[in-house]
Amino acid sequence: MRPSSIVRFDRLYLASIAIGLIGNILEWPITMARLAENPDTAALGSGAAVAAGGMIVIGVAIALLLWFFIARRASVVAKWILVVFTAFSVGSLLLGFSSGAVILDTGGIVRIVAVALQAAAVFFLFHPDAAAWFAPAVLEEDA
Repeated sequence: MRPSSIVRFDRLYLASIAIGLIGNILEWPITMARLAENPDTAALGSGAAVAAGGMIVIGVAIALLLWFFIARRASVVAKWILVVFTAFSVGSLLLGFSSGAVILDTGGIVRIVAVALQAAAVFFLFHPDAAAWFAPAVLEEDA
C-alpha cells in the first residue's frame, strides 16, 4: 500500500501536469504569434507549429514517465530528476518575475499555479512516510 504522502504527490503532480497543459493550450495563439515574428522560426512555416506541439507532447510524456517511476516504482533517481526540474521551474518563474517576463494574464496565472502544484507535490516526496516508500526492499534470508 502506498503511503499518504505518495498519494498526495500523485494528486498534486498530476494536477500540475493537467494545469500546465491547459496553460499551453491557452497560450497557443501567443506562442504561434511569437514564432511567426521570429525570422528563424517564421521560415519554417507550419513546421514551427508542429515542432512546438511536439515539444509540448514530449514534455507531458516526460512528466508522466517521472510520475510513473516515482509513484508506482518508487524510483529514487526519478525523484531527484523531478526535484531538479522543479527547482529549475521555480527558479525560472522567479527570474521571470524579476525581469518582468511573467505577465499576470491568464497564461501567467496558470503557469504560477502549475509550478506551485509541482513544488507542493515534490514537498510530499520528503515526508517520513515517503522515505519508507523509497527505501530499498530488504530481502529476508533464511537462518
